[in-house]
Amino acid sequence: MRLFSVVLVTLALAIAGCGSSSSSTTTNSSVAAATTASASTSSGGVNAAKFVLHTGLAFGAFHRYIYKPIKEGKLQNPLSHKLTVVKATAAAAFMVHEIKLAVASAQGSPSLMKLVAPLSALAAGVKAAVSSGTVSPSTLATGSSVIESIKSQAAGAGAPITEKTPAGL
Repeated sequence: MRLFSVVLVTLALAIAGCGSSSSSTTTNSSVAAATTASASTSSGGVNAAKFVLHTGLAFGAFHRYIYKPIKEGKLQNPLSHKLTVVKATAAAAFMVHEIKLAVASAQGSPSLMKLVAPLSALAAGVKAAVSSGTVSPSTLATGSSVIESIKSQAAGAGAPITEKTPAGL
């Protein structure tokens, strides 16, 4: 069991470390187009549209593949739900990557600059949870409340975030 955890953590860190300056996410093209069009009309900028897309994908991955399985108890015994553990690990790596892209987009928008620090802290928290191999209920609740706070602040800045479930996880 310990070996399995080490393999998963190593895989997650390797995936999280792999990144490029270009966006290469696996999404449903109609979802991406709808999100981009929605953000472009509401806030008027390409950076805001990219921000909404990347944060929506990151938060959707968190809620579907990490938050929900932990709440349902599916990650209590990793050997009984191996696929769920693999999906949660991949979602964590995906989430960190999407947050990096969202931060880059937020830095190009004066109205979204205030979200750079909370997003960066969220990414660091996800990395720490993956490297430790465990997530406590209080950490999970904190992560969820940080996400809700970021969503609220983004909506106030004219870039409302709609969570999207990433395809292919």
